[in-house]
This record gives sequence, C-alpha cells and structure tokens, in this order.
Amino acid sequence: MNKLIVVALIGLLFVSCVSAMSINYYYSPNCGHCQKIAPFINQVSNQYPDVNWNILDVTQGSYNIQGTPFLELITNDGRNILLSGSYEIPEYLECELNEMSTLDCPTSTTLNCETNSFFIR
Repeated sequence: MNKLIVVALIGLLFVSCVSAMSINYYYSPNCGHCQKIAPFINQVSNQYPDVNWNILDVTQGSYNIQGTPFLELITNDGRNILLSGSYEIPEYLECELNEMSTLDCPTSTTLNCETNSFFIR
C-alpha cells in the first residue's frame, strides 16, 4: 500500500478517536481554584480542538456537581472520567487525553492513567 495512504488512514483513525470525546468543564467566575487553572484549561482546549469542549459557568445554570472546578471527560467508549480541583485536573487531564489519542482508541482495560487513586470513576 502506498505510504501516503497509510499515513492518511492513521491520521483519520487518530481524529476519529479524539473527536469522539467530549469534555464538560464546570467553573465559577468567583472560584479562586478555577481562576488558577483557567490558563491551563485554555491551553489544553487549544491543543485538542477536535474534542467537544463545553465550558459551563455554574452561576448561569443548574448543575448537579459538588464544587468547582470540576471536569467530566466522556470517552469514546462511553466512560465518564471525573476530575476535580486545581491539582487533580491539571495533573491528570493531559494523561487521559494522550491515552485517548492513541491509534487503537484504548478502553478502560488499557488506560495507563487509571492506576492513580486520585481518579474518581
């Protein structure tokens, strides 16, 4: 098979894995922790434009969450990965996104990020 075709197919698989993900990020404009990680959220959302990003101001709606900042990553296989706080979100979000970006679209049994006890599953 032509090398260019193989590269194109790999690229399509990568985009389909990443674009199948959604992230709901809940924040409050009055939250110091949210303000602390705002630059990180902005940077990561720009690095992963194919992810469906929903940035939700909790003062503008009714959401069933315990506090902010709070992030829900909905994977391509239907799992919800929940991260909270100004430590946990920056520490683990990119690991999850990188794992989801692999060619074979990993499932919960292949994620390396899952071994950390800080994840709320």
